[in-house]
Amino acid sequence: MVGIMGFDWRPIKLNSIWEQHLGWSLEELYGMCFKDLVHPDDISYVTEKFKGPEDLDKPCCVTLRYLTKEGPYKYLSWNFIAKSSDKKIVAIVRDVTRQAMYEEILKQTNKSARVGVWNIGVQTQSGYWSPEIYDMFGLDPKKDVLTLYGCSEYFGEADNALIKESFNKLLSDGTGYDIEATVISKTGSKVPVRIVGSGLKENGVVTRAFGVMQDISYVKEGDRALRYQQYLLNGLLDASPSIFYVKDLEGRYILVNRRFEELLGRPRGQLLGKSDFDLFEKRDALRHLRSDHKIIEKKETLKAPDEILLDSGLELHFLSEKFPLLDENGKVVAIAGVSTDISELHKYQQELVKAKELAEAGTRAKSEFLTNMSHEIRTPMNSIIGMAEILLDSNLDTEQIKVVQIMGRAAESLMQIINDILDLSKIEAGVMNFEHVPFTVREVVKRATELLMVKAVEKKLSLEYEVMPDVPEKMTGDFMKVQQVLINLIANGLKFTSFGGVKVVVSLEQTSIGKAVRFSIRDTGIGLDPDNKKTIFARFAQADSSITRRFGGTGLGLSISQELVVRMGGVIGVESQLGQGSEFYFCLPCS
Repeated sequence: MVGIMGFDWRPIKLNSIWEQHLGWSLEELYGMCFKDLVHPDDISYVTEKFKGPEDLDKPCCVTLRYLTKEGPYKYLSWNFIAKSSDKKIVAIVRDVTRQAMYEEILKQTNKSARVGVWNIGVQTQSGYWSPEIYDMFGLDPKKDVLTLYGCSEYFGEADNALIKESFNKLLSDGTGYDIEATVISKTGSKVPVRIVGSGLKENGVVTRAFGVMQDISYVKEGDRALRYQQYLLNGLLDASPSIFYVKDLEGRYILVNRRFEELLGRPRGQLLGKSDFDLFEKRDALRHLRSDHKIIEKKETLKAPDEILLDSGLELHFLSEKFPLLDENGKVVAIAGVSTDISELHKYQQELVKAKELAEAGTRAKSEFLTNMSHEIRTPMNSIIGMAEILLDSNLDTEQIKVVQIMGRAAESLMQIINDILDLSKIEAGVMNFEHVPFTVREVVKRATELLMVKAVEKKLSLEYEVMPDVPEKMTGDFMKVQQVLINLIANGLKFTSFGGVKVVVSLEQTSIGKAVRFSIRDTGIGLDPDNKKTIFARFAQADSSITRRFGGTGLGLSISQELVVRMGGVIGVESQLGQGSEFYFCLPCS
């Protein structure tokens, strides 16, 4: 970021990169004072770095926290000069938030790790050495001052040459270094250290060098801690019920846990260094080899079911997860895997599949039987209904007419249930065919309402329909199935309505299935409570006992309607409040 400011720290000229880092637009920034964006704890640094005439016309460097538009603060490193000639501040500013956070983390952890951090501005030659480095040199950070070139007096001649060569190479081409040297402290003690250096580039040029210096006197102690961690890790892996292993790039096992030993019945010494071809059947080894190559090539985790055939002939099933182990350069150095034995679960799943197949076969057999027996079932009922009609035309007294009417209504009701059961059986058996031909929307609604008009008149209810103007004249589908759904829903509305009536409204709507024709059947009946709405499309659904005694249950009509609508690619639902009527609706795709 490049900027020109007045001595009052108000921007005069800024490039567009400021917007990317602070979030404020240039227009907003021009109306601000940069001092107002500085973190309250850092404001004192501004005044210290730019006090008066003695600070003019010489380079200054300072890192401060600045408020962004989104809220968080960012660390910005300023390299600037206050020019007395035109009373302007010219600055080159870098966003060093990530670096600053890294330094803060190191600052908090390095005390216990005896790792010091250093940070040097190449242009200004100013630097920072953490207290840990002062301690390695035997210096007091409050009294002594370290400089870039002053550090050389605490190293021997050979180490100084190595450090200088490494540092110069870092500045020239950005190559980092990781070297070891020996500090000769102020007290004369020798401290073996590890020095790591890296560079921060701007426009291809290293402008800042930073790194760490570690007292490696404690390496042996670290080795002991590492061995202890390895002991804990091995204990954790051996206690795991899952198989865990690591293979090198040649496919040889270099680490296995106890569960792996138990699986193959061999001690660890007979497993390490072996490949899958040494331990498993060829078909399993080839499958593992292919997955290993895929992991190495794509550097990605692979999750998949797996099965292994043991020497005993027992086949075990696993859920395996294999993943690459990468070095610091992102190169795959090994493959690790975790496999959980799911043999019992697999067995249960197979049994469940068989049970499901048997149940489905039973359902199909029942449905096919009912479908094939439809004629034999309907014929006797039609005879009873016909006989009742003939008797009503004969000379019967009042009591006999009443009895025959009851018989006829009961037979018709039973016939409707039989028809519904047969329809549902056809659907379940998959033998119900659906047409996909154009038909007139208004015609299907008209026919459905006409067929039920007599029932509406008998109950002294109104029955009407309305097709909205934007509804297309024709849609593609199964005319008879749509009519059947309409009849079922209208009949249901008439059944549960004592006063008022039923109205069918057809509209065009945008729904979850896209643009669809919505058929709404609205009644002024008893309505539904929330609990009944959840089960209303279940077979033989019933409301509470008092309603059932008055009106009866819903039978199979709503369940069949739901099956038909779903199979026609639509959706069906209900909106209702108890005592305020109901609106049953279904939506079908326009095309």
